[in-house]
Amino acid sequence: MKNKDSNSSWKIGSVIFLAIIIFGFLSFSLYKEFSKKKMVENEIEALKEQAEKIKQENMSLEERIAYLGSQDYQKIQAKDKLDLQDPNENVVVITQDLDIPTQKTEESNTSNNVQHNYSQEKTSNFLKWWNYFIK
Repeated sequence: MKNKDSNSSWKIGSVIFLAIIIFGFLSFSLYKEFSKKKMVENEIEALKEQAEKIKQENMSLEERIAYLGSQDYQKIQAKDKLDLQDPNENVVVITQDLDIPTQKTEESNTSNNVQHNYSQEKTSNFLKWWNYFIK
C-alpha cells in the first residue's frame, strides 16, 4: 500500500508541477500579448493625433491658398511690388527733402560771438540735445 501511495503522490506532484509550468507559460504569453496590444493602441492613438494635426495644417494651408488667390491679395501685391493703382484712386507721394536747412545758433564767448552751423547729418542727436540744454 505504501508503494501505491508513494506512486500516486509522485504522479499527483508531477501533475501539479506540470500544471504550474503550463500556467506560468500561459501567463507569460498573455502578458506579452496584452503588452503588444497596449503598444499598438498607443501607436494608433499617436497616429490619430498626428492625422488630426495634419488635417488642421491642411485647412490652414487651404485658407492661405484661398487668400493668396483672392483679388484683395492681388491688389495689395500690385500696389506694393508693381506700384500700380486703381483707376478711382489718387496717389500722393511724399518725398523727404535732402536739402535740410542748417540751424544757426549763437554762442557768446568771452572774446566774441561765434556762430555754429549744426547740420542734422553731421551732428548726433545726443549732441543736439546737449547743445540745446547746456549751451
